[in-house]
Amino acid sequence: MDELAGEGTVPTFEGTRNRHGRLQVACSDRQSFVWLTTTISQLTIAGVNTEEEQRLTCVPFGEEPRLVRAEVYLSGHPVHKDRFRRILGGQNKFLKTDRWVLKHEAKTPKGQLLVWGIDLDSVSALEAINFQPHFGLGRVTFRVSKDPPQEDM
Repeated sequence: MDELAGEGTVPTFEGTRNRHGRLQVACSDRQSFVWLTTTISQLTIAGVNTEEEQRLTCVPFGEEPRLVRAEVYLSGHPVHKDRFRRILGGQNKFLKTDRWVLKHEAKTPKGQLLVWGIDLDSVSALEAINFQPHFGLGRVTFRVSKDPPQEDM
């Protein structure tokens, strides 16, 4: 935006907020939205705990992917959420764990409960394997909400 300031029209925005791992940007006008979409499409970021780069996308308000509630209980020592996603995604390539958002985490005396917001593609993939993907040296069981995806999960 520094470069654009001396050239004439500069995009304007009403504000931003980070909600469930998504940055929401309110554009002041259509021209600012087009600028943001073009700029975002040219960016890549390094993945968490991986060398793969990820592309960012700009999605108009109201068209963002809906997430479904999915719970999994892990017995034994607690596992960090990023490690869980990395191992689960590595052993089950059909799961889009990079799209998942952790909603709640609770440690118990004998394990850990993780509640995720997951994408619809992952829901279908879990359903195809009876909600029991590989994890570590065995399998875990997910309990996925039957309710329609929530708008603001």
